Amino acid sequence: MYKPNERDKEIFRQRIIKGAQLFDKYLLHKEFIIITIDFEIYKVTFKKKEFLHLTGLTVNVGESLFYDLCKSSKISKNNINNFQRHNKNTLMTKTANINKLIKFIYADASTNLILKDFIMSSAPNRPFPCAIENSKENMVLAFAKTNNLGLKAKSLRKKTNNEIYTSSHLILAIFLKEENDALANSIVYIKNTRNLLECPNINEYVSIKILNQFLELQKA
Repeated sequence: MYKPNERDKEIFRQRIIKGAQLFDKYLLHKEFIIITIDFEIYKVTFKKKEFLHLTGLTVNVGESLFYDLCKSSKISKNNINNFQRHNKNTLMTKTANINKLIKFIYADASTNLILKDFIMSSAPNRPFPCAIENSKENMVLAFAKTNNLGLKAKSLRKKTNNEIYTSSHLILAIFLKEENDALANSIVYIKNTRNLLECPNINEYVSIKILNQFLELQKA
């Protein structure tokens, strides 16, 4: 087991504070509709209680309180356990990448890939329905099923050559649906609008009004 020193704990503390604040502003209470170029649709969310797991840290407070303490900058080095189940390199990578979560959705959509039926080498008996691979940042974010048939961010890890998945797919579009909205009403990324309008049942997930508005802007 890894025993972080005070310097390491302070590095982790600063990173998870920044990560929680970005998480709260850009990801929490939002549902993202991701459509691949072959018209597969994924509804993904980022849950408050999963933030701790994404950091990889072992702490002495509960998941929800951990998130609240990080968001408010009140998390203490004393909240980070003296013995960690992950090694130093793994935790340095995870806590650095927690600040880059938004790049799975907002920044690198043109090069990110959806990995279908993703299996980690460390957990071959626990497959994930999908993952997003960000090759620019050399990281993978895996999603698990939620109770309402959606997907939630569950595992953040460094990209390796040992991952197993049935297929990879380029992203055609990403839309944002606020928590209380019936349909997605904001565009995060669109690769090709005309192709997107050919997607079956897209009107069940996305407001056609915003697609048409975007199409008109492209004509102007």
